[in-house]
Amino acid sequence: MIVRQYGVTYHRLKPEHLETLRYWRNQEFIRNTMQFRDYITPAMQLRWFEKINNKFNYYFLIEHQGKKIGLINCKDTEPDSRVAEGGIFIWEKDYWGTPIPAFASLTLLQAVFEIFKTGEASVATVACDNKRALDFNFMLGYEIKEKTPDGNYYKLYLSKEKYMSHCKKLIRAAGILHQDDAEFKMEAEPADNLVDEVNAYLRGRSQ
Repeated sequence: MIVRQYGVTYHRLKPEHLETLRYWRNQEFIRNTMQFRDYITPAMQLRWFEKINNKFNYYFLIEHQGKKIGLINCKDTEPDSRVAEGGIFIWEKDYWGTPIPAFASLTLLQAVFEIFKTGEASVATVACDNKRALDFNFMLGYEIKEKTPDGNYYKLYLSKEKYMSHCKKLIRAAGILHQDDAEFKMEAEPADNLVDEVNAYLRGRSQ
């Protein structure tokens, strides 16, 4: 699966991407922002991939101008909960503070709330001392819901209603900046590792 919007390309994670992801995920400046901070071995990375490579988890490498710069995900989107947990990290520091991470998040939120309508809320977990990530999520409309039991992380929450009232303004601004490629585009075939709503969307476009 490949998604394109706002001049950015997203590649759904495949086995051939795992070593690149593992390299960057193990870098100290990335690892220290995560809940799981142990060093990740190739075997650990593969076991993790086998666990998440299903229709309820969507992990994408972010590519801009031919360069892989980070990872964004929407995970555990099980139909009964209608709540998607999002996450993003950018390993290329030149992209910190640029609009690209915001474009990536807006694309994923649009997919969840508008295009596929698979969720009613989005949640995120951010370290309490990670001001950059907190400010980024507040910009998208997330609000602090609670702290984790250990007191080290905030649980953030974005309802569909808040998304519609807040993010739509950001989406309009992104569309103005990228008039030629503001449309959400997906290249994929219906498959068992896609939720029913995505498969229905793909079948509808092929008719």
